[in-house]
Amino acid sequence: MTGPSIKQQLCSGARLNGCWIETFSPIAAEIMAMSGYDTAMIDLEHGPGSFTEAVVVMQALSAHQCKPMIRATSADPAVIKRALDIGPLGMMVPNVRSVEEAHDVVAACRYGPEGFRGAAPALLRATGYGEHVADYERWMAEEFLLIIQIESKEAVSDIEAIAAVEGIDMLFIGPIDLSASLGALGKFESVEFVEAFERIERAVHDAGKYLGAIPFADWDSERLYRNGHHLVLSGADTLLLREAAGRDVQQLRQACQDASPS
Repeated sequence: MTGPSIKQQLCSGARLNGCWIETFSPIAAEIMAMSGYDTAMIDLEHGPGSFTEAVVVMQALSAHQCKPMIRATSADPAVIKRALDIGPLGMMVPNVRSVEEAHDVVAACRYGPEGFRGAAPALLRATGYGEHVADYERWMAEEFLLIIQIESKEAVSDIEAIAAVEGIDMLFIGPIDLSASLGALGKFESVEFVEAFERIERAVHDAGKYLGAIPFADWDSERLYRNGHHLVLSGADTLLLREAAGRDVQQLRQACQDASPS
């Protein structure tokens, strides 16, 4: 893929948009990429796909200059290693709850002695199957975007320290799980939720890190960008297909009814 990486775009001051790939369909991913999204998050956490299927989706996205990232299933180092090995331009790790977990995520992304990622660089898609081994560690340090999700009350209670962890590039707020953790699932207007959300935003800005979220409730995309978010991930292929199909069915039924003799 040509052009600057996601991290380089953010460093230059760009505010980016993106979508979610849940179907693991390369055709759906190609359509999403052709629509013009800056990036797409391939969702291993909630989607049904495998690492092999994720590679095919990345190929479809990259063909149309939509930069592929992956959300891992967990912070398990074995999962992180496999996600990195297939060569996304960024990775999101869900539900990081503490400073210790944040440090462990960073270490899982780095080879020794700085970390404990298993090393077989000559075999990886991430290195062009060995063609770019010599440059890979520099690329990881300078161009790869490491994102952790903040979506629990435990993380909020220590958010200032988590945001300061070296090696974490972006903190991405998960509002639905955060509201559930606060004991008020979906009650985004509650005082507890609003205070937690705004505390996260302040801490990330104060730490000089990048900030991201999904649009939800009264926090639409414009509000998020106004609040200093650098990345907004909006539509998912599954939801967009369902909504478009639903509208089409309603229009067809209405047309049939209107055309029927009275």
